[in-house]
Amino acid sequence: MSDLFRPIDGLHGVYAAQWGKLHCVVLHLNDTDICLYSPIAGMGQAAREALDQIGTCVALIAPNHYHNKGLTEHVELFPKARLIASAAAAPRLKKITGLDFEDMSALQRMLPGNVQTLEPAGLKTGEFWLSVTKGAETAWIVTDAFSSAHHPAGTDAKEPTLLGTFPKYGIKESAVFKAWVAQQLARQAPTLLLPCHGSPVKSPNLAVSMMRLLDRIP
Repeated sequence: MSDLFRPIDGLHGVYAAQWGKLHCVVLHLNDTDICLYSPIAGMGQAAREALDQIGTCVALIAPNHYHNKGLTEHVELFPKARLIASAAAAPRLKKITGLDFEDMSALQRMLPGNVQTLEPAGLKTGEFWLSVTKGAETAWIVTDAFSSAHHPAGTDAKEPTLLGTFPKYGIKESAVFKAWVAQQLARQAPTLLLPCHGSPVKSPNLAVSMMRLLDRIP
């Protein structure tokens, strides 16, 4: 197995790769097929070699309209992979990249039963998350809405953080977004956060920490 994509403890079939200051996540859809959440610019060939050891990449996920710089090179490396974005993000993504995107229903049909898509209300970037549950572990795979400190690959962060630009550029209606997150946390709070910006966050008080961060947003 390549050292680039490291398996996430407690979540069989989930891998994360750190490239510079960004992370992307790989998820097994079945025994052979995988999808890539938020492809990162510059890691294309390295990703191709690493992913060939994990499975067949059948889907590339653009998780919001800002995370678009790695899409073209990954489409060239994985020409048969389906390109997926939310309906809210797709128009701007198409304008920037010239690529065509399928909506989230295409991904939902491929996901295993323990994985759900989450589309936060109150945002303006078309961001969507994945929630993966395995036994007592639930991981939220997020893009810009939450972040963390950067640590060496394989090391977890202890607390989530907020990107300084997120409230201004990511949020449309803060009250709506906060209420939506609170509802999701009450339904099934994550034990692990896998952000695109920063290292994985594992904490028994993760839900409390996440709401405290949101409380700081006007």
